[in-house]
Amino acid sequence: MHTEYDFTHPPGRRLGALALITNPAGHILLVEKIYRKQQGDPHPWGLPGGCAQPDEDLHDTFRRELLEELGHHIEPGDLLTVHHMPANPPHREGYNFVFDGGQLPPNTTLTLPPHELSDHQFVPLDNLHHYLAPHQLTRVRTAVRNTLHSHRTAYLSGTPQHLS
Repeated sequence: MHTEYDFTHPPGRRLGALALITNPAGHILLVEKIYRKQQGDPHPWGLPGGCAQPDEDLHDTFRRELLEELGHHIEPGDLLTVHHMPANPPHREGYNFVFDGGQLPPNTTLTLPPHELSDHQFVPLDNLHHYLAPHQLTRVRTAVRNTLHSHRTAYLSGTPQHLS
């Protein structure tokens, strides 16, 4: 049974807006996140994007994060994948929404924030497993599949053991 309390005190959840951006060769843009590297994460790479602020629309999150991380105004395209991530202390449960970020023209210069990102690379689909954790790899491959085959948005739930 739901009470008014359920709607006035909902559980806290992280929301993230991520971008699937490619180059003309179809390689995927990944960014190396300094905080992950400093924590010793073996997979410090990920899609550009980040967490929504309180009361922030996910399209606004997408625009803000890509401007902050890449130095470009990029509009969100189609929603490709919604990925539920269970709580993994100290991280709260959350949802990552992967939007189509389009294709960057050749020789586009990216301006990375030096306090947040240390590098970027366009990575061929077949090499993503060298950069991404298994749950991220599933997320990106699903988004790519949905882009290439005009599938409907995919909803994923969980980390690798839940996705097998």
